Amino acid sequence: MQVNGGNSSGVSSVILGMVVVALAGMIGTIGLLREIGEFGPGVGDIVSFDPQEMISRDMRAKIEATRLSDRPGSACVLDVSAMHAGGGSVVIEARLPQTGSGYRVHWAGVRSSDDPADCGASADLLLSQADIEVLALAAGGYGVSYKRLIPHSL
Repeated sequence: MQVNGGNSSGVSSVILGMVVVALAGMIGTIGLLREIGEFGPGVGDIVSFDPQEMISRDMRAKIEATRLSDRPGSACVLDVSAMHAGGGSVVIEARLPQTGSGYRVHWAGVRSSDDPADCGASADLLLSQADIEVLALAAGGYGVSYKRLIPHSL
């Protein structure tokens, strides 16, 4: 009859269980950290400005964007009021973590601003994640409005 055999087996089981839980937690944490790196807008996301939708009167954001051109420091302005009034969209084309801007986007619409710094009807631009999030907030989120996807004859 062994007196210590049962205690040693029980302690070993508890320690083994703690190791398994710790490993599972570590693997889960590593997976979560990888996912956090993926938060934010993704390639292919679209921010659409529909002139028929309401916009907050308080929304007066103006974002300075860097043009993708041969001229360094070439900039233009994205004015959410003008973009909403004329309609248009910003499509995220690529993530650029090696640059300070973060994202290459394409603007297409009537105009991006009412002043001389207008990006025009179409432009390839560099924007930060914060800039894209401001645009998405002003437009009411990412994506195309479901109202435009329903035929008017229904």
